[in-house]
Amino acid sequence: MSKTDEIIQKSGVSRSTVFRFLRGDNVRPELRKSIIKAMDELGYSTKEFYLQNLVIEISVAKDFEKFKGFTEVIHGITERAEARHVTIQLVIRTGDQIKKDYGKWSENSNNKGIIIIGKDLENEEIEVQCLKDNKIPHIFVNRIIDEPDISYVAVDLRKAACDIVDYLIKKGHRKIATLAYPCSLRIDRDKIEGYNDAFIKNNLKPDDKYKFILKEGESSDDAIEKILNMEDKPTAFFGICDSYAMEFINKAHEKGLRVPEDIAVVGMDDLDIAQYFKPALTTVQTPFRKLGILAVDHLLQVITEDLGSIKTVVNHSLFIREST
Repeated sequence: MSKTDEIIQKSGVSRSTVFRFLRGDNVRPELRKSIIKAMDELGYSTKEFYLQNLVIEISVAKDFEKFKGFTEVIHGITERAEARHVTIQLVIRTGDQIKKDYGKWSENSNNKGIIIIGKDLENEEIEVQCLKDNKIPHIFVNRIIDEPDISYVAVDLRKAACDIVDYLIKKGHRKIATLAYPCSLRIDRDKIEGYNDAFIKNNLKPDDKYKFILKEGESSDDAIEKILNMEDKPTAFFGICDSYAMEFINKAHEKGLRVPEDIAVVGMDDLDIAQYFKPALTTVQTPFRKLGILAVDHLLQVITEDLGSIKTVVNHSLFIREST
């Protein structure tokens, strides 16, 4: 009796369905479970055999290169995918294209799972709904989404922002400036909430004049210029990403201000350049490569074990350097 015949007999699943499974096509969850169970009992390497026919799409926005942690996340994804013998495809998907692509999803699709990286709030919400409606295995990277059926692996950015702003407050700062796009970016919204949390934690009220809440199309450069030209200048700047923090330091230097003597500056992300910047940047580390690795592991777990969802929060770290 061939291996395939043994699997068919042991699982009780039809020959055509077993062949579809073995060549990497999707089959109904309960049938897939029976086949994997039968292969396990027969001593065949079920998951690795199944995974070598698997395709994972990385769904990104058109302007994905603006996401500064993208390269590190991709390194983590490709490293783990290669080790697990899984094929990776990069797909640019925004707006109506999201609905169009997922509307065509079927049991015969070779694209078995989706990793979503770096989308804005509008596109994330479209993607969330489409993934739920079509029951597509997926995982969001560095987005905490309060939906029971949505999977993610992320740093708690609200808590991370609270921790670093709390650090500034503990050093005596009260006039802490920041800028963000919370209406269009989930991560900006979470970080601004963390900023507010830090003041509440210390029984203080943040001064709204130091919070520059920007709309799409408004310039972060202009906001930094306005902050540095304030009559009642802040004593610290909270950059919700390292890029803003380093841009702020450069512009502060141009105006003759010293960092940290005249104004302290912190960022978030801990990009490679942060520790080599002058002055070296105090920041929160988001372990982007680790998020990429876990995204693959957890997505494969969702697919092979028929899990409804996986929600994983990864620890962040504060790195205190010269800029404070």
